[in-house]
Amino acid sequence: MQFTTATTADLIKIEKLWVEIFGDSPQFAHFAANLCRPEEIYLIKENDEIAAMVNAGVDLYAYNKKGFYIYGLATVPQYRNKGYAKQLMEYVEKKKLSEGYDFILTQPAGESLFEFYRNMGYDNTVYLRKAVMEIKRNLWATAEFDTITSTRFREMRSKYSEDEVVHFSKEGYEKFTEYVYTEGGSTAESKNAYCLYFEDKEKIIVRDLFADSTPYALQLLQAVRERTGKEKAEIQLSQNSPLFLGEGRLQPHCLVKNLNKELYANLMFD
Repeated sequence: MQFTTATTADLIKIEKLWVEIFGDSPQFAHFAANLCRPEEIYLIKENDEIAAMVNAGVDLYAYNKKGFYIYGLATVPQYRNKGYAKQLMEYVEKKKLSEGYDFILTQPAGESLFEFYRNMGYDNTVYLRKAVMEIKRNLWATAEFDTITSTRFREMRSKYSEDEVVHFSKEGYEKFTEYVYTEGGSTAESKNAYCLYFEDKEKIIVRDLFADSTPYALQLLQAVRERTGKEKAEIQLSQNSPLFLGEGRLQPHCLVKNLNKELYANLMFD
């Protein structure tokens, strides 16, 4: 067993494993594998074959602290039940702590994985408030669509979220903006609100919504309704959001592990 980081030659294997293990499309696997530089993808190898992997190259910032986001933790089926996932995570945590990182954030892929991470010390739970509501028509509601750049994303989130939301690095925002648009996402912006959203057959799925007040947020959603024709919206809000108070319910979304001191953070992205 060997701890190592990926090389460019490993990326094709990593993309193939991503499809096999997580069931995502080859296009998404390519995006996920290339979101980090190869040297930020940590591996356990046996006989030069990948046995376990995790991506740990997305830097985050919250409350003037520096952290990183991990995703894609997986063990290849034939190497499971050897504790490789836990050992790989412990290796990454020690390395990142030595590099001055304060916290780790992860979004478990399913409810069953929350317990796995909590047993590894991820004891701060980040909640999102999820609400589904009908959006009434408003022919006078207007917005600008698909104009938000990576720089604008950062500006808008900084304007509305202050310290309570985790921010990416400049490179992270560029990658995230690429993800939003390549995965069929759209953005809407007015003078007093902005959001990013996706569509399914029945509704709009709002993943990032900020506004000066609930009426401004509602007007923005009404503009999205006029554009998409979708009458129903599924909205995700941070647990401390002042928008649409009383609507929806809290659900666990992410977990945080503090490497050297207590830190609380909210992650808004799905």
